[in-house]
Amino acid sequence: MIKKVKSGLWLKIFLILTVLLFSVSILLYGIVMAVMPASYKYTLADGYVEQIDQFAAELESSSLNDATQKIYEFCVNNNASAVLEGKNAKIGFGSEIPEGTETEQPTQAATIGLALADGIYSLQIFTSAKLVNQLTQTFWRLFPIIGILVLIISLAASYFVSRFLTKPMIEISSVSERLTVLDMTWRCDTKRSDEVGILANNLNTMAERLDEALKELTEANEKLQADIEQERRQEKLRVDFFRAVSHELKTPITVLKGELEGMIYQVGGYKDRDVHLRQSMRTVNEMERLVKEILSASRMAGSDFSLTVSEIDLSSLVRQCCRKWQSAAEDKNQNFLIDIEEGCIIHGDRELLQKAISNIIGNAAAHSPEQENIEVSLKGEILKVCNSGVWIADTDLRHIFEPFYRADPSHSRETGGSGLGLYIVKTILDRHELKYNLENTAYGVCFTVFF
Repeated sequence: MIKKVKSGLWLKIFLILTVLLFSVSILLYGIVMAVMPASYKYTLADGYVEQIDQFAAELESSSLNDATQKIYEFCVNNNASAVLEGKNAKIGFGSEIPEGTETEQPTQAATIGLALADGIYSLQIFTSAKLVNQLTQTFWRLFPIIGILVLIISLAASYFVSRFLTKPMIEISSVSERLTVLDMTWRCDTKRSDEVGILANNLNTMAERLDEALKELTEANEKLQADIEQERRQEKLRVDFFRAVSHELKTPITVLKGELEGMIYQVGGYKDRDVHLRQSMRTVNEMERLVKEILSASRMAGSDFSLTVSEIDLSSLVRQCCRKWQSAAEDKNQNFLIDIEEGCIIHGDRELLQKAISNIIGNAAAHSPEQENIEVSLKGEILKVCNSGVWIADTDLRHIFEPFYRADPSHSRETGGSGLGLYIVKTILDRHELKYNLENTAYGVCFTVFF
């Protein structure tokens, strides 16, 4: 019970108010019980003095019989007792004067001299303490009833007052507990304008600001996590890229080294240096082309790379790229079909977009068999390059844009190139934030770019 009282604000205020109201009420009742009889006694005595003065004036020059009758009526009406004494006569009125305890002793109001018709008399009038004692006894008899009523009223008043005072605080406490779990959706519903209302409004304002701050922190954290994840992916791509670069350069370097050593030591057919020098030159040219592509891909993948944006006539650019590869397609007896819509203007890096479009068309021409179709169409800022007679396996489609990946099972440079063409295309299109898609169709493969 003590633990419950200590942990409950409402119960504390309820008990404190109950004890306080009950104690104050009983104290006030005790003060009234002590003061009222004495006050009544003194008031009664003062009233008797004035009445007795008037009564004495009425008795002047009256006969003894008339005076006796009037004194009797006065004692009856005022609950008093009197003694009339004179000429060897002593007459008592009312109850006899008691001689008991102090509380039972009568209070003498006055002693006066009367000049009656037959002589001088002395009249003593006594006020009775009976009424005062009865009043005190009545207070004591009512004390248990008054105590119970005071207790009930104190309990009721304490209940309503404590509920009124603590209800908003309890509500604020209950909703603020959600603050500990970072739940900022709660609000204190109050229309009060006092200190409790101000506290509730301040908590509402704090919750709104904390909610906004948490949302901003959450968004910043999500962005940071995305940046970290992106950095990890880029780091992995860089590691994979350089691993692939080292692997791709290792083969031509080994070939070139073997040819040079054979010519130096004139081993077998390497004695004919002119023939093998030409072969070495082709190897060097291949390495040079590969290194340029590697440097180009690396430069575009860097974080400090920026596009040189200008207005581009996309229709003219696509037509130029088609002319570049049209003769190569005709050498393979391929049908080169062009459908380009005029007046397509975009903004971007002309040199890079030309390289990307040229690589897309070149891939289509290089990987299509003879007598097949190569279709290049540009309509509504949508470029499609489709080639028939060839399909890409689903497993290869998932990796086709990775650097140095070749869909050809032999992974030969003669059939699959360096493996950087589509990687460079992807990098350029990503830099321009363009959407693109490479998919198999019923007739072959189609590359779509949305400008």
